[in-house]
Amino acid sequence: MRHVFATLSGPRPGTSRKWSWARRLMARAFFMSLVLASGFSARAHFSEGMQVRTILVTSLEGDLRVFVRSPAPLIFSDLIGRSQVEEIPLVSPFLLRERTGDGERYSLDMDTIDEDRRGFGMRLNKALIFSQSGLDLPARLVRFQVHSARPAREIAEGSFEETFQSDPVPTRTPAFGTAVVDFELVMESPDPSGLLTVRSGYEPLVTGPGISIDNHLLDVRRVPPASLTVPGQLETPVLIGGSRLQTFVRYVYQGVLHIVEGLDHVLLVIAMALGVGATRKLVYLVTAFTVGHSATLVLTFLGATPTWPWFIPLVETAIAASVLYAAAAALLQRSGSVAVFAGIGLLHGLGFSFVLRNILGREAPDLVAALIAFNIGIEVGQLLILALTLSVVFLLSRYAAPALRPARLGALAGIALMSGWWVSERLSSVVASV
Repeated sequence: MRHVFATLSGPRPGTSRKWSWARRLMARAFFMSLVLASGFSARAHFSEGMQVRTILVTSLEGDLRVFVRSPAPLIFSDLIGRSQVEEIPLVSPFLLRERTGDGERYSLDMDTIDEDRRGFGMRLNKALIFSQSGLDLPARLVRFQVHSARPAREIAEGSFEETFQSDPVPTRTPAFGTAVVDFELVMESPDPSGLLTVRSGYEPLVTGPGISIDNHLLDVRRVPPASLTVPGQLETPVLIGGSRLQTFVRYVYQGVLHIVEGLDHVLLVIAMALGVGATRKLVYLVTAFTVGHSATLVLTFLGATPTWPWFIPLVETAIAASVLYAAAAALLQRSGSVAVFAGIGLLHGLGFSFVLRNILGREAPDLVAALIAFNIGIEVGQLLILALTLSVVFLLSRYAAPALRPARLGALAGIALMSGWWVSERLSSVVASV
């Protein structure tokens, strides 16, 4: 495909003028679509709006025992969904509604929950449905604990008992959006060590912009324990207790998913491809970038990062600036050095590590396998983006050669404009957090 990118600098001499309309159309289409998109914020690779539900499965004296840590809104997802569809206030005896200048604010009513623990327990008991061999297992709620925010210590093998003995609720009306509920279920099972499926017992809610939900599933019934992360609200059954290969593949999928969802990373890879084309230099740049983000992905995930409040916003700003650099270098026909793109890889690795920390946790089993699989998924997603970009360039050069150069310039200009907007937007977050 090397000859394809020789046409990026302009149409060949003698090209017919009949393609002039195509040049104008393609340039405007690429540029305007990116200009419009620049009005929206890019979700960073690590999202502070990520909500994690943890489900730990173990067995005791022939029974299945399940420990769940769930964001409070998922326990009321059916009521929230109805409120969203019918555009009516969210109503529950366990919730307090307060009107504010910006709208409405909800909180959990701990007084009512304490007075009607049985009623609140029934809602918890129906939040998740576990099945074996196609038959639902009746569950019995043993206990629950409400937290005003997610406890610092995650649920893991051997630590779930402490969750019910610490972190008391500091307020009688914890904010609904940040409250977390821990609860324990016991189920009689003909095969406590066998395959198990779990699904949501309530209809899903519509998440807001920048909010994502991951389910971290831990199976400690076997040695060594296994972990699995599944996005979404468990609308369809998910298998617990499958093979280690299935767990590995799931984390590869998570890596692919999170690179594709990170628009800033996608645009960086596109700018790299449009900057040097299908050449040996692209291989060098991609390799340097991969080594960089693989290093910080592991180190940052294991805790080798500062905890200053301005650190995450600063990294987000730097990631946006790296996209701006890649687009500007491509526009100026300066592809950039291998060392620079290795440094850019270090930045983006920070973002990926925060994603993995949110969905996995450093105390999870299968930690090494999960890190390897997630990193492989990132590389697969990166190669898919490169392949798609190079394929579009090839098709344009083959069937609409005069449109290739303006399309390339329009795309790079749009990427530069968009990333420049992100830099200014994220800088304000840095200033606010200092």
